[in-house]
Amino acid sequence: MGDNMSSVNNIIKMLIGIVLLIFGIVWYTGPKITGYELLGYWPELLSLLKATIGGFLLFVGLIIAWMGYDDYKMDQEMTKEEKEKKEEKKD
Repeated sequence: MGDNMSSVNNIIKMLIGIVLLIFGIVWYTGPKITGYELLGYWPELLSLLKATIGGFLLFVGLIIAWMGYDDYKMDQEMTKEEKEKKEEKKD
């Protein structure tokens, strides 16, 4: 029963996400009503993208560098463990 509820909850979350995604797309690309800018904020979307690209690149670069450092440390530890195992077999 727990697995079924978990699946239902995941489907509901996906549907909510899809509805919000569609609403966001319509918000930025929708029609403009004469005299009112109710929807259709293309210039604002472009400004938002320009402002966030640098931060996104910094964040992704940090994550990639951290993952590389972590892999480097793990390789060093595995090499050390392999050396110790070889020494134990010799004795």
